Amino acid sequence: MIKQLALILFILGSAVSGANAQVVLQPLQQEARQPQKYRPAESKMLMRLAVDQTLPFFDDFAGADTLNTNRWSSGGVFINNRYALNPITINVATLDGLDANGSAYISNSLAAGPSDTLTSAPILLGSLTPADSVYLSFYWQSGGLGDVPDLTESNLRYLVLEFLDNTDAWQEVWRQSAVGVVTDFAQVFVGLKESRFFHSGFRFRFRNVGLRNGMADVWNLDYIELDKNRRKGQNTTRDIAISQSVSKLLKNYTAMPARQFLSNPEAELAEQVQATLNNLGDFPGAIGWRGYVRNLAAAGADTFLREQALVPGMARQYPISGTPSLENFSLPSNGPFTLLHGIILDTKEQNAQQRANDSTERETHIADYYAYDDGTAEAGFSFLGTGNTQVAQRFDLYQPDQVKAFRVYFPRVGNDISGTSLTFRVWEDNGGVPGETLHQQAFQIQYSDSLNGFYEVALTSPVSVQGSFFIGWTQPGSRYVNIGFDRNERAEGRRFTYTASGGWAEETSMSGAIMMRPVLVGETPLGVEDDLYNAAMRVYPNPSRGEVYLTEPFEQVQVYDTLGRLVHSQKYKGNREPLQLGHLIPGLYTLRIQNRKAVITKKIILTKL
Repeated sequence: MIKQLALILFILGSAVSGANAQVVLQPLQQEARQPQKYRPAESKMLMRLAVDQTLPFFDDFAGADTLNTNRWSSGGVFINNRYALNPITINVATLDGLDANGSAYISNSLAAGPSDTLTSAPILLGSLTPADSVYLSFYWQSGGLGDVPDLTESNLRYLVLEFLDNTDAWQEVWRQSAVGVVTDFAQVFVGLKESRFFHSGFRFRFRNVGLRNGMADVWNLDYIELDKNRRKGQNTTRDIAISQSVSKLLKNYTAMPARQFLSNPEAELAEQVQATLNNLGDFPGAIGWRGYVRNLAAAGADTFLREQALVPGMARQYPISGTPSLENFSLPSNGPFTLLHGIILDTKEQNAQQRANDSTERETHIADYYAYDDGTAEAGFSFLGTGNTQVAQRFDLYQPDQVKAFRVYFPRVGNDISGTSLTFRVWEDNGGVPGETLHQQAFQIQYSDSLNGFYEVALTSPVSVQGSFFIGWTQPGSRYVNIGFDRNERAEGRRFTYTASGGWAEETSMSGAIMMRPVLVGETPLGVEDDLYNAAMRVYPNPSRGEVYLTEPFEQVQVYDTLGRLVHSQKYKGNREPLQLGHLIPGLYTLRIQNRKAVITKKIILTKL
């Protein structure tokens, strides 16, 4: 396989020549997937349901996260909104080298072969003829955000469309060979030109032939439509649909600790929440849309977006956006809680199947952890080089806190290295890059085989952090370690890598987020409140003739002379009420200042009146 060979050559080259370290993304060999409810491919019951399938036959996979079993049977096809790049509508059907359970068809195999199959239910075409101008149209994409099918001299990797004729034999009618690059979605029209396809048991199917050892040689399908009275290349639909799902609600994160978020919630919201839409017809369409955000567990919502426009015919990636707000509903005083936000189109479409692609929403968890990722990996992230290498991600705090654990997602990529030891680290900030190590702890790699299942490691003791801090890991540069990488989210300016020769540097070669999350206690570390209170408190004038003012509220001030004797005590009476120390003789005194969370001391010099 070209990709594996390139990786092997890179590792060997680095070991010999001391080449610079490099980030490598690798396809998943196994993936925890939501169960896909498939009808058996050759079910007799399916044949008897043929009368229920009449024209038009349509599916854009937007209505659910699994296949509609009234329309399809399948072997391994994955319905998702993760692997397409600029999809035609939300959700696509992905064909790759994994079966329906998310496991490789043949582990460690480098030979190409038949993999996934997407087969339509029987469609009643017996009353039609080639004169009825029946066309099947669909959109295909090579690679997307998954592994790109490799171009080979013998064209051994391809996507094929087949029709079932009246002798129950499959006939190839279209083939797309691998082109070796990511492509945009391209539409294809295939006409039913022969009488042998017009029978009551007509079916069509897509198959991919490629590597069968994992999430390799990815093809995406979208917006499949079979109908009569069509012309090749002509779209008569009036469908205007969501393409890119709604973006994250928060400015930097996909999840935040409640204590940090509630310190300044409006400042943490994204400047713009956006989605994109496509007009799949040739004519302009007048539509409206609405954006909203609400607490999932409570009534009431904030409508932050309400607009309308005339969307040009055949428009692609037409942007719609708005500024989110939390003004019209109350947030809980503590966590955990979940915010739900989304965008809904008002297209006035009469077709219920087309209305299914008119909305998009997502959840934001406000709990005890930070996340940049959405919980799903599209690839494995590895940082290879010579000597020890380090990878870190930055997180910013409003209030001092403590890291008590971390969560990490290890996908199955390459050889099984479960049990291999890595070193987890927490660093303080040093001018925007990791600085002094605050904590390090060895842990063992453990694969995540459940859907969205992170591996959590508790720290030996909580680590105090404030301002900005970093978490990450250290590994021998030659060790092939993969951590989950979310290609649908971004963490610009947040990911850093370290080599002995180059030091720390921002990593910008790959767009996405490493799936490692710090878990916080949600409390200020002992002693930190004292530091904050001490930094804020100012005692003036100093020296003083007897009236002394404090800039911060307090519960009680005790005054001690140089012999350690308590000579004055005073409770808080308001910001404008000074300490009255005129009865004390001139000299140096110590003020012991106490509030509900901290105790600090300040010095004061008293002079004669």
